[in-house]
Amino acid sequence: DRHRPLLEVLTGRADHRGEDPGHAALLYQIGVGMFWTSMLSYWQAIALARANGLTAADILPHADETANSLTQFFAFYTDRIDAGEHTGDVDRLAMGMASVEHVLRTNADAGVDTALPAAVVDLFRRGMEAGHATDSFSALVEVMGKPTDPGTDGRVGQAGPFLR
Repeated sequence: DRHRPLLEVLTGRADHRGEDPGHAALLYQIGVGMFWTSMLSYWQAIALARANGLTAADILPHADETANSLTQFFAFYTDRIDAGEHTGDVDRLAMGMASVEHVLRTNADAGVDTALPAAVVDLFRRGMEAGHATDSFSALVEVMGKPTDPGTDGRVGQAGPFLR
């Protein structure tokens, strides 16, 4: 409360989440991670669009519509994820796998870099291998919540420093 006026000037709001400074740093990293991966998906979309004769301006309305729909998905899945409920009653990881493989093939066929869609396919594949094929694709949260092999593809094998 003592620093609220300064925080409101710097950030436009004061969102105090407790005394642990690691919490604020963690929330910042969460936001930054979402920012970079979202922007990279947009860059991938533009690369694919360009390979097919479209411009960034041509796909902007579609990109906006897609981005704006995400808040509804966040709201829908939040309670389910917090409850550990990944029942495949609305969607199934296997169905999503077919979709992300199609995205990968579309990018490859267009001759654009496939590193990002290939990483998405790999994550879905690991979820399938973990036995989640008939579960909701939200089960990927459980897959992502476990350390990966530190010797493969530069993935980290230990927890980060925040909130340990």
